[in-house]
Amino acid sequence: MITFVQLLISGIAIGLIYALAALGVVVVYKATKVLNLAPGGLLLICAYLAWMFLVQLGLPIPIAIAAAIGASAIIGWSVERFTLRPLIGQPILASIVLTNMIWFFFRGSTFLFWGGNPRMFPKWLAGSSTLFIGGIGIPQIMIWCIVISVLTITALMIYFKFTRSGLAMRVTAEDVIVAENLGINVTRVFSNTWIICLLLFLITAYFVGAIQGVSQDLDFIGVYGVIVALLGGLESFPGAIIAGLVIGIVQSLAGGYLAGVLGGGIAETAPFMVMFFTSFWRPYGFFGLERIERI
Repeated sequence: MITFVQLLISGIAIGLIYALAALGVVVVYKATKVLNLAPGGLLLICAYLAWMFLVQLGLPIPIAIAAAIGASAIIGWSVERFTLRPLIGQPILASIVLTNMIWFFFRGSTFLFWGGNPRMFPKWLAGSSTLFIGGIGIPQIMIWCIVISVLTITALMIYFKFTRSGLAMRVTAEDVIVAENLGINVTRVFSNTWIICLLLFLITAYFVGAIQGVSQDLDFIGVYGVIVALLGGLESFPGAIIAGLVIGIVQSLAGGYLAGVLGGGIAETAPFMVMFFTSFWRPYGFFGLERIERI
């Protein structure tokens, strides 16, 4: 029972990390209808920038975090302004393919500047010890993952529901033409969307970097983010959160109970198996919108 609870808590923490990455995909899709296939590369550049400011340059913690936030926001704005905005009005497939190229660009850039050796965040970022609650050992990093992820998701919901900028994004997500007729600057909304996407990836990168270090393998978390977004429904925030929890818990339990029987790779393949079998039942995701076109 203790093992099950530990795996469950670990799965919840990992699932919320996946949910943050998936929300970056969902936010972009809701506003621009572009399926962002670049989270792997964007997560990499955010993680290496966070490591650079915090460890390589040795900046004070508040300044290092502020610098990482600023750099991530600039990257998000630049991606939209210089690569995707020129494709407005072009076939949507062109934008989707371009996001895939963005992934490879940032993956290559991080390898060029920082090499392929793993980099480690300071030990204090992962927590100094394991907390024991009723005989159940819980790593501090897992607790921080759950707490900060919940706070981030709550702040994101409040932003979209109660702020003027968030309302503009919601209107744009419903209908771009209506948004323009209402005087909303749609291109600014697109830029803000990508900035929020990069900030979500930065938070994800801090967590993953604290758990497993920063390396080229981290971009695989971005792949899980896309899987979670598709599983939950590309236009659903609650869907991304629930799907993230499902994937995280399944991955944790599969790694804990089935790795000894089926091999260590079962934890990595479990999300793909869940996605495959769920697609027969809910091809549009848990809360995805089924598009019906009348002729």
